[in-house]
Amino acid sequence: MSKRIIRGTVMVSLIIFFIILILYFINNKENNQTQYYLEIINRKNDSILVKIEVAVGDKFYLEYINSKDLNPVLDTFEIRGDGIFCLLTEEYPWYGAGQECHASKDIKYSDKLVIVNVNREMKILPLRVAFTVEQKIKYKEREFILSSLTDKGDPVGIIIATEGGINDK
Repeated sequence: MSKRIIRGTVMVSLIIFFIILILYFINNKENNQTQYYLEIINRKNDSILVKIEVAVGDKFYLEYINSKDLNPVLDTFEIRGDGIFCLLTEEYPWYGAGQECHASKDIKYSDKLVIVNVNREMKILPLRVAFTVEQKIKYKEREFILSSLTDKGDPVGIIIATEGGINDK
């Protein structure tokens, strides 16, 4: 065999080796990215009622009627990293029992709505499924009515679960 053919075979082999190596690292990097999921869990038995993939920066909403004053409420949440989410704002048309109303709060009035900038970070939003009113979790075009997922009175939690990434075990 001539030296030229051997050199050519070695070069092609090296090129193929480097292509395989690059593809391996690209695939490995993709597999190490953290996936985030909005989960609604039943805290009575730790079952997952809803699990949908979300991304950092996405928003989801809790919509309900304040059962005491029949005041419609819309809470806006933003997904942050590391399983944290933030209650950004709470909106309602008038003050009702249990709603933010204090001079130290950042409160705006717009289009017949009271808008409270809450900015409260949390890892879990504990709720109890109401007997008297509908509670909805909304994410993009999807809507989940808590009383249709589990029994009224059950304790549920909203969390941001993570999978994958460098720290996943």
